[in-house]
Amino acid sequence: MLLMIYFLFFSLGQCSVDFNALLSFKDSVFDPSNSLSSWVNSSNPCIDSWYGVTCNPSTHRVTRLVLENLNLSGSTHSLHHLSYLRLLSLKNNRFFSSSAVNLSSWRYLRHLYLRQNLFSGTFPVGISTLRRLHRLDLSHNNFHGEIPMTELTQLPFLLTLRLESNSFTGPLNSIASFSSMSDFNVSENKLSGEIPAWMSRFPVSSFEGNGDLCGQPLQSDCFNRTALPATIKKKIRHPQSKRLSNGVVLMIVAVDVVAVMAALVTITWCCYKYKCFSDGTQTEAMETKSGSTTKLQRRSGSREVEIEAEELVMFEGCKGFRKVGDLLKSSAELLGKGNVGTTYKVVTDGGDMVVVKRVRQRRRRRDVDGWLRIMGGLRHANIVGLIAYYNSKDELLLVYEFLSNGSLHSLLHG
Repeated sequence: MLLMIYFLFFSLGQCSVDFNALLSFKDSVFDPSNSLSSWVNSSNPCIDSWYGVTCNPSTHRVTRLVLENLNLSGSTHSLHHLSYLRLLSLKNNRFFSSSAVNLSSWRYLRHLYLRQNLFSGTFPVGISTLRRLHRLDLSHNNFHGEIPMTELTQLPFLLTLRLESNSFTGPLNSIASFSSMSDFNVSENKLSGEIPAWMSRFPVSSFEGNGDLCGQPLQSDCFNRTALPATIKKKIRHPQSKRLSNGVVLMIVAVDVVAVMAALVTITWCCYKYKCFSDGTQTEAMETKSGSTTKLQRRSGSREVEIEAEELVMFEGCKGFRKVGDLLKSSAELLGKGNVGTTYKVVTDGGDMVVVKRVRQRRRRRDVDGWLRIMGGLRHANIVGLIAYYNSKDELLLVYEFLSNGSLHSLLHG
């Protein structure tokens, strides 16, 4: 009988601890929607159904506290007295912590959700005491410092670890692995170093947003990142090596500057000489004074016969010729020469007149073919139609309709 009376008073005393902790929590938070109006001093949290509170029916201790999406703000310090909590969810509020969050009093906790709040400071203290923990979500807060991976791997039942969108730094080093973990995310932090091999089974999205993190599953090679710093460190460890004097350093810089300038002058001269030479050799055999006629021949060596036999790509309005040779053997009159190339008026054997432009500077052949086919299909009263072209790695010929009196002078003066 005495034992039953003692147990009754002990239970009532423990219930009052939870009761006082909840009321203290309500007094310390800002509740704009009055969501905690059912938490009143004259009622019982376990009997009168306080909002978000669930109790064990036999012990009358608070085991679940779910306050999500209520826009509550304030400190959660008084909740540490709810020592029998199995689940705590404060997602999507504005709770904050004036000091490091301490989890050591919740040794029975299985689910902890603090997502989308204003918690700050280092990683919560006492995480290794939560041996029954299954789900941990600290994402979208302001936590910083290193992640205690060694302590986390000591939690045998941990299935979820969500730490994304914080400011955690340092490596992801851990001695053991989470054999049972199925949900893992540390993206959008400031982590660095190599991802442990056992973490490579998680998707890339679990690690994105960490500029100095490398290794699988990220497409970033850790060897290239660590090779240079290691070399630098090796050199720093030998202070006995002689330092170069300022005079020697200035001399080296001066020599480098002179060498760079000489290289630039040489490259410029070679490019100028090559341009002059190539322009002269490619068009020398076919350029004459404007008004005179010649053959549109090209000194192509062994390639001349092959080029003449190749067919043009023809569009609407093309007649009197089909092959490159039909143009090369026709009479030609130089119309003009510019930076892009040289333009000729060509009269075919059948008496048809066309304009042939030989282009000097070219893009990649595949790109040119695509654009030329588009241009060949365009027909408009104010556009000179492209009626044929020939494109190879050595030559680009554009064949246009010939418009008599089509110069700017003729249009202005009649």
